Amino acid sequence: PPPITRKHPTKVIVKLEVQEVVKRLADGVDYTFWTFGGSVPGKFIRIREGDAVEFSLNNHPSSKMPHNIDLHAVTGPGGGAAASFTAPGHSSVFSFKALNRGLYVYHCATAPVGMHIANGMYGLILVEPPEGLPAVDREYYVMQGEFYTAGKNGAPGLQPFAMEKAIDEKPDYVVFNGSVGSLTGDKALTAKVGETVRLFLGNGGPNLISSFHVIGEIFDKVLVEGGNLVNANVQTTLIPAGGSTITEFKVEVPGTLILVDHSIFRT
Repeated sequence: PPPITRKHPTKVIVKLEVQEVVKRLADGVDYTFWTFGGSVPGKFIRIREGDAVEFSLNNHPSSKMPHNIDLHAVTGPGGGAAASFTAPGHSSVFSFKALNRGLYVYHCATAPVGMHIANGMYGLILVEPPEGLPAVDREYYVMQGEFYTAGKNGAPGLQPFAMEKAIDEKPDYVVFNGSVGSLTGDKALTAKVGETVRLFLGNGGPNLISSFHVIGEIFDKVLVEGGNLVNANVQTTLIPAGGSTITEFKVEVPGTLILVDHSIFRT
């Protein structure tokens, strides 16, 4: 996401559409994702502390379920969930003021909440300080999430959601950005030697904690849990379910750097 260049504070219009779409989860495996905007994670929302935000949520007519949104950046009943409950084919609008800077998760909070999150309904909202974040060369948006399917890992075809596995917290897939291999090959994140990289990291969960690590790098700076606390020279950082962090590092040698959850049997 590009940095914001504008007067501050201001009124910001944010629009999201809920869509239930069949997409690739792994090679030969499809899944019906419930999404904000057709992708997992949903759109990266970038505002600034003090902004007045008008938020519109549209639930596509083809959806089979009502949905809403809980933004952890919002103070008030349900983080917006109470004001945004939206039936298929309808829209809702509510407003909030961005009171606290930081990087926050948003997700659907319609019952059963865990099922909606497990189907992919999450994203990140960044509330920058009024002056913005310091400039870096590259910024990337990565969210971890787990999926619970009726078939085992690799079972082909369209896989339905498995509630019993989700309750037992035994996922068949733990992935970045919604699918196996989403950040590999032609879709890999790139940078040049000497450039600084900022990663906006989130964990949609719904259950597992992420032990986030980049093989071949050390984080020069970690904004712990996406807040004000800064840690330095960090190898692996914890991202709780429903939480986030911001990491920064300078690329010092050429080669392939691998993003992993260092809870290693998930890799």
